[in-house]
Amino acid sequence: MTDFFDLVRQDYSDVYATATIRGTYIQEARCRVCKLAARKRVPPLIIEWEKGSDVIGDFTWPGGLEEVVLRESVRDALMSNHPSGVRFDQVEMIQKDGLKIPRKPAKMKNRVWLPYLGPPLWSLDVTSWCRLDIEKSKRSIVIECTECERSRMVVHDSTAPLVIKTGTWDGSEFFKIREFGNLVFAVARVSRLISESGFSNVEMKLRGSI
Repeated sequence: MTDFFDLVRQDYSDVYATATIRGTYIQEARCRVCKLAARKRVPPLIIEWEKGSDVIGDFTWPGGLEEVVLRESVRDALMSNHPSGVRFDQVEMIQKDGLKIPRKPAKMKNRVWLPYLGPPLWSLDVTSWCRLDIEKSKRSIVIECTECERSRMVVHDSTAPLVIKTGTWDGSEFFKIREFGNLVFAVARVSRLISESGFSNVEMKLRGSI
């Protein structure tokens, strides 16, 4: 059995700069029955910095836990260890029209300003997917639309470890689970690398086994 972890945000107190996703999205077809339509995020990831801090952490979370932005030093550390199931795409940034760098240096510290003069930032884009063993993970799925197969998960035991469905994991060290949307998971080797490197604004949370 192989333990696996999910990557979660560490700081929620504005010690590190926060950002919001502004693109890029593709609108998918609207369901003819429930009339709902999903959006698919495609490269490049476009973010806008929010008011709060001008300190960019090693990890930034512009889309809850479903989008991960890395400083270049983190990307380089990961790439040097050749993890599978992941690629890195350069992040683009925008800023509201009319928003200008203040003249007083003290006021500059409340956000990251453009033009951005630091090293490139990179999105962590996972390319491997697997499926959850619903029953063994103490969950069930409720189908809300039979046409587009939109569903929701019911958790019967929040303390139960997650179990990956046999035969659906391709061995990649980074992966996503279909039933958990775009949350990012990684195996123990990646978890040790991230934890031992002391990267900021990230924690590795044990979730289950494969």
